[in-house]
Amino acid sequence: MIEHPDQLAKLQSAPAEMMTNAVEEMLRWTAPVRHFMRTAQADTEILGQEITEGEWVYMSYKAANLDPKIFEEPLRFDIERTNADRQISFGYGVHFCLGAQLARLELRNLFSHLLPRLASVELAGDPATMETKFVGGHKSLPIRYSLN
Repeated sequence: MIEHPDQLAKLQSAPAEMMTNAVEEMLRWTAPVRHFMRTAQADTEILGQEITEGEWVYMSYKAANLDPKIFEEPLRFDIERTNADRQISFGYGVHFCLGAQLARLELRNLFSHLLPRLASVELAGDPATMETKFVGGHKSLPIRYSLN
């Protein structure tokens, strides 16, 4: 939200109406689950790419959340994106994260309580992310803020 102050202002103007979708867009944008490797259980083909049984398949959730076939202008952060809920940041199918609904609830609650009081927010240094191939996030995110 710091990098997209227009979106922050929009969410602050109507948090009750926009919060659920805004959280989905935040998850699409950040993709806490980055990548997985799976072993093909049968010969198959995906978008013209043949995969044989036993081959490893690299699944990038981060890349899937930026797929232009699914998301129009995928590199644009938009809390009003009509299909933000199609993000797969918590996995898919039998490998869907059991804690996904709790994480969504926590994010909605955090922003619902914070945004009405937030007068300003800005970066106060360089963010650092974890070096990981699986689940990632910020190691540090120095910010400066003021509250109403």
